[in-house]
Amino acid sequence: MPDLPQITSIMDAIMIPLAAGIALMLAKLTRGEWARKAEKNFFAFLVVMTVITLRTVILCEEFWLIHTATLAIMIVGALVIPGHDSIEQAIRTDATRMADGSMTSPLI
Repeated sequence: MPDLPQITSIMDAIMIPLAAGIALMLAKLTRGEWARKAEKNFFAFLVVMTVITLRTVILCEEFWLIHTATLAIMIVGALVIPGHDSIEQAIRTDATRMADGSMTSPLI
């Protein structure tokens, strides 16, 4: 039967990065008032993940690569992955351009 250090080690290695990934997905997929709350939660997870990664690297623990990769995915994902609202706005902009006749082919 696992003891307390083993349980916290498993939680540190699996559960925290998984929760951070879910926070990123929710921040990108929600709209309206829920989106604001999801973004606040994402930034809170980003700060917590940064502190945990620093602690893991400083103490040379065996999960440093998982934490560093999770932190990198959170930062790059926040910048690269478009949010739900930005996708809808791009679709509306393209539809407006097509209706105005101002949209041209990029090959011309």
